[in-house]
Amino acid sequence: MRSIDVLLINGEPENRRDIIKIVEDASSYFPTETWDDVKYLAKLILEHDVTIATGGESFGAFLFEKLTKRIGRIKHSNRLVNLLLGITSDPIIAVYYFFDGRRFKRTLHLVHDYFDERIGVVSLFQVNEGSSSKVVAHGLGHNRGLRHHLKPIDLMYSELLTAKLKVEGFCEVCLRKLTEN
Repeated sequence: MRSIDVLLINGEPENRRDIIKIVEDASSYFPTETWDDVKYLAKLILEHDVTIATGGESFGAFLFEKLTKRIGRIKHSNRLVNLLLGITSDPIIAVYYFFDGRRFKRTLHLVHDYFDERIGVVSLFQVNEGSSSKVVAHGLGHNRGLRHHLKPIDLMYSELLTAKLKVEGFCEVCLRKLTEN
């Protein structure tokens, strides 16, 4: 088995064990041991890509594609072999363009979790403390090979933090796919 390497992005937890505890708690949602251990690597200070406004407040935010490329470069340059997970309290934004029949439009989505076999990112932006482990567990499930939602990215909406997320750490769509295989 392998480990999970964790980067803290633009955050300052009370101590490093707080972030590790979130990931360890998330691992406990799985019925079998999946990872040997969780290692805290470093704290990264990154400049935000954009500023968003919600609820009358402005927040610095990361663009999904840029952030995952940065994390991928860190993984590649350091020749890390484990899953490299970046955790932030800042929002991560995915921008999609679509054609509505008359013109192109742009839509923005908050991304709470994204994982592939190499890297992962988690945004704990406006996620309450009790749900943070569930967000990470849902993403770790995708790291185990589950695919669903909007490709190539898993968008986690706020509804998944309450009713649809099961104890095992998966939403109903993930659970159906697991039982099919």
